Amino acid sequence: MISAFRLWCAALLLATGFAVPAGAADIFTVRGIHVDKTAESATAARAAAQAEGQRLALTAMMRKLTLPEDWPSLPDVDEATAQNAVRGFQVANERTSSTRYIAEMIVSFQPEAVRRLLRGKNIAFAETQARPALLLPVLHRDGQVILWEDDNPWRGAWAALEPGNEMTPLILPIGELMEINAVPAATALASGEESLAALTGLAANYGASEIVIAEAAPSETGLRVMLTRRGGVGATEPLTGSYERQGREMGEVMKAAAADMLSSLSTQWKRQIIVRDGRISTIVVQADFANLTEWESIRKGLTSTPLVQGMEVAGISSRGAEIRISHKGTTEMLALSLAQQSVDLSKAEAAGMDAAAEPFTPVSSAPRWRLAVRR
Repeated sequence: MISAFRLWCAALLLATGFAVPAGAADIFTVRGIHVDKTAESATAARAAAQAEGQRLALTAMMRKLTLPEDWPSLPDVDEATAQNAVRGFQVANERTSSTRYIAEMIVSFQPEAVRRLLRGKNIAFAETQARPALLLPVLHRDGQVILWEDDNPWRGAWAALEPGNEMTPLILPIGELMEINAVPAATALASGEESLAALTGLAANYGASEIVIAEAAPSETGLRVMLTRRGGVGATEPLTGSYERQGREMGEVMKAAAADMLSSLSTQWKRQIIVRDGRISTIVVQADFANLTEWESIRKGLTSTPLVQGMEVAGISSRGAEIRISHKGTTEMLALSLAQQSVDLSKAEAAGMDAAAEPFTPVSSAPRWRLAVRR
């Protein structure tokens, strides 16, 4: 029974974008924009629908990067504004008649055009996407705990989402027999080092280091949900939500709850990473690396982190470098942002920076931080 479900699930993952990402998604792309227009001809309906889709996508793009309290202040989007910001778009699932056009759109935007619109309204925004996390949807039902079983509608609710649309992408594991045996539902919910080791081992198979446990408990009146993050960088509070049935089928309640919790997860992340103070700070860091590959990974991490405004290599040897980094936000925000690029930033204690530990003679005597490839 499970094998048939796995085949269906694998196909759905590929179709919906829940497949394992090779790297961070393009945050200036939005997916799943539904358009439905009627006009005097199919050609006119298509043109109107695609223009509307671009407008809707630009608003969704700005909401994606900003916090909910700033959404009322977002700039109005007209057809010209949207078209000037669009980099390109794709359509799927097209259906047409002589006067009607229906489709789903994927729209990509020019990053600087989006930044300009938000800066024009003095709205702070995020550009650092969290690393993909492994999602385990656990359902409490009739005194049992369900995770991998075929009849887990909570898993199906998450599988139907577009996780690439958020700043906190999630990976839903396919659930092969080895995975089921390694992480049964009880292990997913357990605390302690043994449980965490099993979870991180499963996550590593998908190129992730963090796990999101999504628990759902249905009742006659509604659904209670809690999301807990494990194995990530920095402590975060669990997210909770209660959703009333209000005459809906439980499957519909679960879909609405999953979408809301994914949005809440993204908002929680943006609160950690958004910088409202535009001032630039400078820190001096010591980059430690064992070889050229690690040095290139550190350099790539720095240049790929939006908070980094500039970097200057003050000294370098075969196993280390001293770098001055100009950045926005706090050092804690910078460390969190760099961690998404697999680079660790930590305070270098003066007592621990002896000659044996240092691969080169420091250029400055200023307090320094350490950079290293995250392992």
